[in-house]
Amino acid sequence: MRISRPLALSVLPFAALFLAAGYSSVPTAAPANFTQGIITTRVSLPGNPYDKLLSQIDPAKGNVQDQMQQLAMRMTPAEQQQFQAEAEKLSPALVMGAMMLPRKGTIYCRGQEARVSTDGLSYHLENYFDGAKNSGLLLMAAHASAERVAYTYNAATMKKSWQSIVVTEEDYTLKTSPETSLIAGYPCQKTTYTLKPGAAAPTTDEPGAISQKPVALDVWTSAQIPQLLNFAHPVYVKEKNGITKLVVYFDKARKQIMVYEFASVQLKPVTPQDLQIKPNTPILDYAKDEMQIGMKSLAIMLGGAGPQQSGTSNDE
Repeated sequence: MRISRPLALSVLPFAALFLAAGYSSVPTAAPANFTQGIITTRVSLPGNPYDKLLSQIDPAKGNVQDQMQQLAMRMTPAEQQQFQAEAEKLSPALVMGAMMLPRKGTIYCRGQEARVSTDGLSYHLENYFDGAKNSGLLLMAAHASAERVAYTYNAATMKKSWQSIVVTEEDYTLKTSPETSLIAGYPCQKTTYTLKPGAAAPTTDEPGAISQKPVALDVWTSAQIPQLLNFAHPVYVKEKNGITKLVVYFDKARKQIMVYEFASVQLKPVTPQDLQIKPNTPILDYAKDEMQIGMKSLAIMLGGAGPQQSGTSNDE
């Protein structure tokens, strides 16, 4: 995970990431194809000591640092000691990733248009994408200050910067499972991607060491979910169907994991207002202002947290 690319992390619903309800070799009745409605997502880091702590924090409830201090005070000395021991085994990248990840997201979709709304500890993010035009508008706003950045982008020019993990058949061996899994009510098929020998820089056997590329991924897709929505996570996987769940394994022992998944899918009308972003700031152009956008985005993500400023979201 390359935290130097905040644009990639920012579209994580962002990672968002949701419940797989069992496995079955017999297909079950599925809801109608998803063309319009609202999807909720969540991201988790199973086994990461920061995951349990940070999942209890709600940026909408006020100062995040105060919330963290209160949670730490409730821990017993034994719990604090265990937390410290587990944290020391993590790579710095995964510690930073845990602090920056947006845990829950909401996707509004209508035809070829979609808007993602999500919150990290220090920022609010909205990302609108028009599949017909292959372009979009992204807004990132600080919770604790009036700082924000908004910019238009073309997917072709942004692809290398906003996808922090790129999975290709050149580097990975693919194996599709015949089993199906119900994710948010939709039957999904799993494909496992395993890193080929020599496809990434070798890692040491030291605790916390992670590969330059994930050692493996499990990817669930559904033919009833549009491929358009695959823009809403930081992993680029060339799948023809919509991705409903991703499990990313960063180390050889497969203990350092990131999970992105759909939590719920609602088939309901989506209005033009649901798809609209209100920047309330000058709109930059990613193709022309990449350096400025990157610096502003990183500053917002690292700039502390607090109550969300008014006008940063359409979801109130």
